[in-house]
Amino acid sequence: MAIAGSTAVPLGLTHIFYDTEILAIIHRSKSSSTGLINSTVWSWQGKSSNMGSNEERKLAELAKRYGTSIVPLHQLSEPIELVQCLGGTLAIRQGTRAHWTNENTAMHVVRSMDGVILIDQVDIDIKNICSGFSYCASILSTLFVWHGCGSTPVERQAAIDYGRTLTSNPDEIVVLVENESDDDEMFWMVLGDEADYAKADYWKWRPSIGSTSRIWSVDSGRKDKLLPVQSLHQEQSAHTSILIMDCVFEFFVLVPSRARGKRRDIRLALSVCQDAATRLATVRPYTPTVHAVILPSQLPVDLRIQFRGLEEFFLSETDVPEHMNVLASRDAHTHTSSWGRPQLKDKTMLPLGLDDSHVS
Repeated sequence: MAIAGSTAVPLGLTHIFYDTEILAIIHRSKSSSTGLINSTVWSWQGKSSNMGSNEERKLAELAKRYGTSIVPLHQLSEPIELVQCLGGTLAIRQGTRAHWTNENTAMHVVRSMDGVILIDQVDIDIKNICSGFSYCASILSTLFVWHGCGSTPVERQAAIDYGRTLTSNPDEIVVLVENESDDDEMFWMVLGDEADYAKADYWKWRPSIGSTSRIWSVDSGRKDKLLPVQSLHQEQSAHTSILIMDCVFEFFVLVPSRARGKRRDIRLALSVCQDAATRLATVRPYTPTVHAVILPSQLPVDLRIQFRGLEEFFLSETDVPEHMNVLASRDAHTHTSSWGRPQLKDKTMLPLGLDDSHVS
């Protein structure tokens, strides 16, 4: 149901959300063990929507009607069970439902995750293309479906199916396959320089490996030193915690600006990644590499695009510099233990394990 002020309007295409909307998703199911009816009411807020007091009251009213409490969600933090309730596919578009048409120039990335399909509209830009996934792009009245070499059969079929909903001529979809049949001048002319998209060599192994990228927060002072992060947008400590980004073929230790001084956590994260890489060497084409990304920094393109909304989430904290502050695992370990005076001059490029509170 779309929530606007004090009204709630039932929707037809329940698996398509718009980033300007506030939605109530009501799911009722019968327990196989007790026979009782279970009710869940999720409130979903698009990143371009405005939640006011009227909307909050309406959501509370709906939850009360179904004898439960609201489960709040923000865009890009949708749990797998919600997507399963919607039929296994969730597509999120930019703009408003009322003004959306198939004639819109738009691009969507299609990702599979834990048995469901997540489709997100992204800006038409070469930096949003990655060999790991499939894409639907509406360009000058032509619907392109581009399959990266790492996209899985499930993603490719989902992209074709979704593409058919974006055009009035499904039989005229132009299907492009990376390095096989994607020499289309108009496609690359609109997106940008073909050499600039994320195309790490390891993507070719993704369909056969089948693993999913994951995030862990690290805190050496906790009993559970590593905790899974389901969504950066729901993780309150994401900007202040050291994060392990498991990208299947490589590991990154992400050090947010406000966590640069957490030396013990950084060392623990590096150690965990190195140990995991060694253990995975027998089931991967090669031993996964380990790097540390120290913010503020440009993000490696293949890292950024693996996680929904990663760039936007950390951009909200600080301006992004022109440089990329990335260290190999061995250099990162060295940085946490020793450094010279010249390395302390630039506070935006301090050694790992130091923040500006350590430098006067």
